[in-house]
Amino acid sequence: MFIFFKFNKEKRLGFKKLTEADLGLSTSHQTHIGLYEGVFTFLQNSDVVKSGILIYNDYCEVLDCSFDRIQNPDGSFRSPKIKIGSDSNNSIVAKIREFAKVSPKSQWYLIWSGLESEELTFWLIRSDSEDYNVIREVLPYENRVYGEEDSYYDKAIEILTQKINNVSISVQKGIEVASQIGDKSKLFKKVDIERAEAMFRSVGKRGEELIAEYLEKQKQANNIQSFDWLNKSMESGAPYDFIIDNKNYVDVKSTLYDFNQYIYFSNQEISFASKKDVDYCVFRVYGMKEENDIWLKKCYQCNPYISTMNSNITNFMNEVNVQKAMLQSLKLGILPENCFNDIQSAIKLG
Repeated sequence: MFIFFKFNKEKRLGFKKLTEADLGLSTSHQTHIGLYEGVFTFLQNSDVVKSGILIYNDYCEVLDCSFDRIQNPDGSFRSPKIKIGSDSNNSIVAKIREFAKVSPKSQWYLIWSGLESEELTFWLIRSDSEDYNVIREVLPYENRVYGEEDSYYDKAIEILTQKINNVSISVQKGIEVASQIGDKSKLFKKVDIERAEAMFRSVGKRGEELIAEYLEKQKQANNIQSFDWLNKSMESGAPYDFIIDNKNYVDVKSTLYDFNQYIYFSNQEISFASKKDVDYCVFRVYGMKEENDIWLKKCYQCNPYISTMNSNITNFMNEVNVQKAMLQSLKLGILPENCFNDIQSAIKLG
């Protein structure tokens, strides 16, 4: 299985049974959830505001996370905590309390650890859930910090890694898109964007290899006469990847994820595809997270859609002076399904 997120920043994780005060269910008006020393040591002592990933059942989202430590009278620090923060509707603590209010009689647990990207990650677990049964088999003691010296640690991290990579598909999709459009927002960590860029290049190359194999089979079956793979030896820089029968210009768009993942078109591709005398095609290769479950859908009717997109972008650029990143966001789109053939029966590759 493809793994995007890795837990090896500190080789430590915290495991706590949350109190009513932590959950906002008491009369104490507590605005934070207390954590334990020994985890998130890479953070500074106070006033550190970061984003964090919260997972709960099948839910996963990047949220605001206001982290600091309680300060002693002598100026030293102790007892790290996460707070509701200024945006009380979009923070880790607020979301945890939102879930808890739905089932206030349940017992709630929290696991936290740092990704190698220094992303703060929290797993909220309800005591009557399957997640609870799984994790209690490997973490027998609550309200403590586990480290690599503990015999339970490696298995717990394996479960935590599998959990976040299974439920964070929407987050991973967002990172893949951000890596393509040069998104410099603080929503995702730089190291995650850089990893996604490298993976996107690798996925793109593998997608082209699969299409080359597919076209070779089509040629042997006399369904096509010829094809030219422009990037076979090195990146050509052309706005397309293959030419079929000297007339169809094919741009291979590959993704780790499902068919509905956004497609990114560069300025060069949009300009080329908008030409009236060009037969521009998109071969969408998707599902590449699993090597044995890769699919292809083909679009031979892209020109009208791309031309409209190009016209809209040109008009927008002429009317409004905006930042480049805002313009790039207009180039994200899903080609209408009626552009693609074999919609109900995609072609399996590999």
